[in-house]
Amino acid sequence: MKKVIKHIFNSKVLVGTLVLILGTGCSDYLEKEPMSDYLSSNLYNNEGAIKQGATGCYQRLKMDHANSSSSNIPLSILWDMYTPFGIERADNSSIGVGNVDMRTNFTGEFIWATLFTSIARCNAVLDGAAPFYNQLNDQAKIYLAEIRVLRAHFNIQLVSLWGDIPYFTSSVTDEQLKYVTRTPWKEVVNNIMEDLEGAATILPWQSPEWGRVDRSIALGLKARIALYAGSWCKFGYGKDAIKDEQQAKIYFEAAADAAKRVINESGRNLAVKYKDLFTRAGQLKEDVKKETMLFMMFSDFGDKSSHYMSLGEQCRMIGQSGRFPTQQLVDTYEMKNGKRIDEMGSGYKPQKPFENRDPRLKETIYTHHDTIIGNTGKNKLKFLMELYNPQTKSWDENKNETMIDNQDYAGAVAQYGYVQSGVGFAWKKYNHYDDESSAQPTYNIHILRFAEVLLTYAEAKIELNEIDATVINAIDKVRARVEMPGILTVDPNRDGNQAKMRQIVRRERKVELAKESLMLFDMRRWRVGALQNAEPTYGYPLPKAPTSENKYPDGYDDATDDMVPSYGAPGSERDLNDIASYAAFADRLRTRDKNRVWEDRFYLWPIPQTERNKCPWLEQNPGYGE
Repeated sequence: MKKVIKHIFNSKVLVGTLVLILGTGCSDYLEKEPMSDYLSSNLYNNEGAIKQGATGCYQRLKMDHANSSSSNIPLSILWDMYTPFGIERADNSSIGVGNVDMRTNFTGEFIWATLFTSIARCNAVLDGAAPFYNQLNDQAKIYLAEIRVLRAHFNIQLVSLWGDIPYFTSSVTDEQLKYVTRTPWKEVVNNIMEDLEGAATILPWQSPEWGRVDRSIALGLKARIALYAGSWCKFGYGKDAIKDEQQAKIYFEAAADAAKRVINESGRNLAVKYKDLFTRAGQLKEDVKKETMLFMMFSDFGDKSSHYMSLGEQCRMIGQSGRFPTQQLVDTYEMKNGKRIDEMGSGYKPQKPFENRDPRLKETIYTHHDTIIGNTGKNKLKFLMELYNPQTKSWDENKNETMIDNQDYAGAVAQYGYVQSGVGFAWKKYNHYDDESSAQPTYNIHILRFAEVLLTYAEAKIELNEIDATVINAIDKVRARVEMPGILTVDPNRDGNQAKMRQIVRRERKVELAKESLMLFDMRRWRVGALQNAEPTYGYPLPKAPTSENKYPDGYDDATDDMVPSYGAPGSERDLNDIASYAAFADRLRTRDKNRVWEDRFYLWPIPQTERNKCPWLEQNPGYGE
């Protein structure tokens, strides 16, 4: 029972046994779960037992790499690293670069297994309670509705990554597994939407217990999957770009309706300060809780634990590093006046590229000469981010300045840092490091928040070409929080222009929701994979050769006015998707991932080969062989 159950078609994964009901897939969960009188033949016949079962389902949200309740790295946080907006440490060797065979790669296999095991856990509780449903009190029925929403969330991830999937709404037997097939993705999507709508009728708009699923979350997830499905139908599904305009309209209408109900009826609102959403101290504020919807909870609900997300995103000055932002993401952020950096009158200067930018840039990404606070839990280190010098400034608690060795530039571990391994940037979002240890943080990780719902509503209405004041207001509300100008103030020609409105809502999703595990799905559903992956990964300007007067020249000081990226011809797909190209001055930039490739088969991941070995009748996704 302690063995990690890794595969859907391992005969014990989906069978409704006590192993499945109690096991989280981690080695020590049974020791932590109290062996109470709930362990009877009528396990889920009362509120207490069902709440306990629901707690186990909530734990599955963490999707941790170690597969333990202590939660190592939630694998979903890596998904943005599989796009050109984020990179992992190894040059030319990652899922995002396109050089990894996902048929045999552990990550795809693990995510597949984790999601199906999570669905099985939800089904076990729902099936166990089904015979007693009419006898249960209202609170027990709310817990069951919460589980249905969690199951939908796991299925949304599966269908978004793989398309047609084996779809289970109840526990299955070994015999049934012998005949399992892949359910068409539209059928899966329709069932998910119906399930979420049904759960929404039972759930309150906001749960009295923070962290639990409520009606706004059910409808927010419905809006998300309907938006995804509308995009798949409109812009093309899978390798062969199959389209269905009529069905797209139905899905976009459903997305807009569900999002509108959350906006108008839930009482949800945006947090006052964007940065508060991503720190432990900020997340405890009441205004932040209003925006926070579905999330991985680490300190306040269920098992209390920390995670290691920040551990792999630090500067070498203070810890480990393995994941970095890219120049393509940096150059998606507008100037403070709302203009893209290449536009006339933007005020952009290649020598000082981070000045007067959308404030969300500096709340998401550390850039050259930013001040960083490293917190090991035992001591804090305040220092200057430095790309070009083996020494950097540091300050103590009394603001006394000293020069210290810059471990990200030179030394035994510099090869792994943001200079040599990354492209000159580090993640700041979630990694402020001031209010708790960066090695064992307890901040919660967002899965769904109100800002996304606002942008989902706007995008769905834009795709329906129903552009009105409510659409403008939804986008402007997200921008106003960080004091960015209204979208029509910046460009009145956007009014009623579907292409320009599509551009701005996509831009807002990128900069508002960066590093929140959504860009991989957006890149796929907008079908811009080939455009975004057309070039290597670029970063900081290379410095000139050192001289006796200047041993460590700063590459930004030597940048020239022509070092502004191109976004393609006006009105082109590259232009309207804000995809920067650095080809004109690429030889002057830090470059890696020169072998980055894209194939349209990547719009869907392949079924893991281990699963097809067990069930060879499961058809593989197009482009990955038989």
